Amino acid sequence: MFGVIRPLCFLCCFILDSAIPINSPNDLYARLQGDIMIGGLFPIHKEISDLAICTEPSELICTGFDLRGFLRSLGMVHAIERINSFNLLPGIKLGYEIYDTCGDASRGLQETIRFTGYEELAYEILHGMCNVTDLLPLVKAVVGAGYSEVSVAVARLLGFQLVPQISYGSTAAILSDKRRFPSFLRTVPSDVHMTKALAKLIRIFKWSYVGIISSDDDYGRSVLESLSMQFDSKYVCTAFKEKLPADISKPGVHVAIKTVTDTIKQSPAEVVILALKVPVVMELFNEIIKKNITRLWIATDYWSTSREVAAMPDIDSVGNILGLSFKNIEVPGFRIYLRNLTVGPNATNVFIEEYKRLRFECTDEYKEYKHCLKASPRNCTKSQSLKFKSPLACSTENIALASDDYLDKNIELDGTYSAYLSVTAIAKALNNILCSNGICNHNMTFAPWQLLKELKKIEFYDYDEKIFFTDDGNANIGYDVVSWYTVNGSMEFHVVGNYELSNGSIYLNKSLIIWNTEDKKAPSSLCTKPCIPGQYKIHSDVHCCYNCSDCAEGYYSESYDMTECKKCPYDQWSNKGSAYCENRTIEYLEWTNPFAVVLCGFALIGFVIVVIVGIGFLQHVASPAVKAAGGIYICVMNFSLLISFANSILFIGEPRNVSCKIRQPLFGVSFTLCVSCILIKSFRIVLAFEMGNKFQHSIRITYQPAIVVIVLTAFQVCICTLWLLLRGPCIKNIVLIPQTLIVQCDEGSTIGYAIMLGYIGFLAFVCFVLAYRGRNLPDKYNESRCITFSMLIYLFVWFAFIPVYVTTNGMYLPAVEMVAILASNYGVLGSHLIPTCYIIFFKKDNNKREKYLESIQSFSKVKCAVDYHVPEISRSQYQAKQLCFVHRMRKRCKSV
Repeated sequence: MFGVIRPLCFLCCFILDSAIPINSPNDLYARLQGDIMIGGLFPIHKEISDLAICTEPSELICTGFDLRGFLRSLGMVHAIERINSFNLLPGIKLGYEIYDTCGDASRGLQETIRFTGYEELAYEILHGMCNVTDLLPLVKAVVGAGYSEVSVAVARLLGFQLVPQISYGSTAAILSDKRRFPSFLRTVPSDVHMTKALAKLIRIFKWSYVGIISSDDDYGRSVLESLSMQFDSKYVCTAFKEKLPADISKPGVHVAIKTVTDTIKQSPAEVVILALKVPVVMELFNEIIKKNITRLWIATDYWSTSREVAAMPDIDSVGNILGLSFKNIEVPGFRIYLRNLTVGPNATNVFIEEYKRLRFECTDEYKEYKHCLKASPRNCTKSQSLKFKSPLACSTENIALASDDYLDKNIELDGTYSAYLSVTAIAKALNNILCSNGICNHNMTFAPWQLLKELKKIEFYDYDEKIFFTDDGNANIGYDVVSWYTVNGSMEFHVVGNYELSNGSIYLNKSLIIWNTEDKKAPSSLCTKPCIPGQYKIHSDVHCCYNCSDCAEGYYSESYDMTECKKCPYDQWSNKGSAYCENRTIEYLEWTNPFAVVLCGFALIGFVIVVIVGIGFLQHVASPAVKAAGGIYICVMNFSLLISFANSILFIGEPRNVSCKIRQPLFGVSFTLCVSCILIKSFRIVLAFEMGNKFQHSIRITYQPAIVVIVLTAFQVCICTLWLLLRGPCIKNIVLIPQTLIVQCDEGSTIGYAIMLGYIGFLAFVCFVLAYRGRNLPDKYNESRCITFSMLIYLFVWFAFIPVYVTTNGMYLPAVEMVAILASNYGVLGSHLIPTCYIIFFKKDNNKREKYLESIQSFSKVKCAVDYHVPEISRSQYQAKQLCFVHRMRKRCKSV
C-alpha cells in the first residue's frame, strides 16, 4: 500500500512547502481545543483570487465572503457546543478545527493535510522511513466538504487512514463508490436520488421537454449523466445540455453565460434545470434579467434555498423557481445562537470575526454612503459590501459584541441541519465506543477506522425520524420540494412537498405553489404544442417532438396527445378532426314519407277492393259468372290477394326482426297460392275446350285441382322455410353517407330469395303458356286473355324489378319491393276479379245459364266448321258431330 501512498505524499509535501506558510496571516480557521477533535471543511469564501493567472507557487488568497458556508460552519460549531453543554459525552469535551476551502479542491486538499499530521513527518514520508497507516491523525473525523469536487479530492487523502468524513452537502454519485472512497459518508442524499426526484417532479407536471445547465466539474457531470438516464426511462427529452465553468473567476465564463442565455431564449423548452453553484447562478440570472427571459427554473440542492440568489434585484422577473433542497428542519436553539453570535470561551473563530467586521465595522465607504443619503439619496448607489452592512454600523463601539437578526433572517435550514446531523452522528458513535451506562472511558487513543466502523452501523432518532447510514454511506434522508414566491417585494421559500427515499415517491401539494404566469397555472414545457382533441401525434426522430394530424372521418380522439384516433361505433359518425362521435341520423321508409303514404294508400285501396269483391263473390258463389271464373278457387285467390295487400304494409316503417323475416316469405306463399289457382283455372279451361276425347279421359283420372294447389303452395312453403333456417332475412344497417345510418331488411341468402321469386315466375310462365292455348275459347268462359295479361304484368314487373333492386340503395329499396308487389296484386285484381265482379253487379242479364250455353253453342259451330270443313263429309255427318260436341260442352257446363 505504501507504493500507492508515496506519490501522493510527495505532492502533499510539495504543497506544504510551497503554498502553506505555517501561521500565515491568511490562515482562516476556527478552533476549540477538546479531548476529541473534529475537523471541518466549509467554503467560507467563494473563490480564490487570481488563480487562473497564477504562474508560480504562491499563497492562495480567498475572496468573497460566503454567508451560506459561514452559516453551515456555525451549524457545526453550535452542535458541538450544544453536545458539550448538555454533557452528552460525560467527562469528554469535543473540540473542532474548521478550515476554509474557498470552494476549491486544491485549497481543500491543503487544509485536509493539517488534519492528517503529514506535515510533521514530511522528511520521513519522503524517504520512506515510516508507515502512514499507523499514524494517528489530529482529528478523529472530518465534517465536510460542501462541494462534491472538493470532497472527491479530500476523500482520497482521508481514505488512506480511514478517517471518517461526513459531508453535509456533497451529493456526487461517484462518492458512493466505497472502493475509491471507503471512509466517505454523508447526511444528504446522493445525486442519483436527486435526479430521480427531479424526473418524477417533471413527470407530475407533464413537462416532456427541458433544458439542463450544469457546472463543468464532478458534481455537474454526475448530475448531467444521471439526469439523462432518468429522462430516458421517463420519456422526457432534453432540449439542450450546456455546461458552465464551476469557478466564476475562470476566464471566458461571461462569454459562456451569454452563449447559454441565447440558447435558452431560442429553445421552446419552458423548464430549465440549473445544477450550478450559487455565484454562477447569480451571473446567469443577471444576464437572464437583462435579456428579459422568463422560464421555470428547477434548482438543485446547491442553490435551491440560496438567500443570495433570492436577494438579487428583479429576481421575480426570471419566472417561477422550484427546487429540491435538503431537509429544512430547525436545529434546536440555533436561531437564538445566531441572534447572540459571539466567539465562545477558549475558542478562536476567524470567520465570526470577519463577519462582524463586514457587518458592523464603520468603514470610510459606509461613512460616505451615509453622508450621501443625507445630501442626495437618489444619487446614492450601494456596492455589494455596503449591502452587507448593518444599520448598527458606526454606532457600535465593540463590534465583537454587536449582533442583530441578519443571520436569523438569512438562515438556510437545509445545510445547517445536515451539518448538525453530521456532528450528532459522530457524537452518537463516540458514545457507543467510549461510554457505557453513563460513564465514558477517557482513553482517546482509538483509531479513526474504529469510529468509522461504528458510524456505519449507528442508528439514532431526530425529530422522531430514524437516521442511519446505508451500505454506500448515504443517510436515509430525502428531499424537500421548495417553491419561491414573492412576499412584500422579497423572495421567500416555501416547502410544498417532499421526496421519500424509502419508497422513491414524491408528495406534492400543488395548491401551495404560486405560479408567476398569466393564468396562474403551471406552465407547459413541450417540444411541440399538444395535439388537441380531434388530432393525433405523428412522432419524429425525437420521441418528445411530433406533428399533429387531424383524425379522419369516422375517427376521433377525445383527449390531448393521443397516439392514434379511435374508430367511431357503427351507429355514430364524426367529421374530420372531431373530438367526439355523433349519433348518425337513422333513416328508413317512415310512415310520414310522402312516397310511403302513396304506397300505403294503394295498398289500402287494394285491400278494400279485395274485401268488397270477396263479399260479392260469397253472395253470388252459385252464379254462372263465379263458376266460370273458377268457383271456389276464385275465393282462394281473393283470400291470397288479401294477405298480399296486407303484407305489403310491412315494408313501411322501422324494420324489425319479425317483420323482416315474415314479409318476403308471406308474400311468396300468398302469391304462389294465387298463381296456383290461376294455373288451375287455365288448365281446366284448356282441358275442357281444347283437348281431345282420348287425352281428356286419361287427364281427368289424375286431375285433382285441390291437391295441385296444395302441393304447389307447399313446395313454396318448403323453399321459404329452408331460406329462413339457413340464412333468412335480418335487419341490416347501411352507411351511404357518414351522417346517416339506413336501417333496412337484408334478404339474407340471395339464392333463397331468387329461388322463391323464380318459382313464382315459373308458375306464372306456365299459366301464360296455357292461357295462350285457350285464347279462342267462348267469351263467357274465355279468361285466357285476362290470365295472359295478368301474367305478363307479373313477369314484366319482376323482370324490371331485378335490375332496379340490384342498383337501388337507401331507404327507398323497400318501396321498390312494395311497388312490385302492389303491381302484381293489382294485375291479378284487375284481370281476374274485377271483370267477374263487373258481370255480377252490372251485367246481370249475362249472368245466366242460358247465356253461357248459347256462347258454347256458337263456339261449337265455329269449332266444327273449322275442324270438319272438308268436301268429303256429308251434311248429316256434320250435324251429328255438332250435336255431340254441344252435348259434351253441356255436361261440362253442368260440372261447372
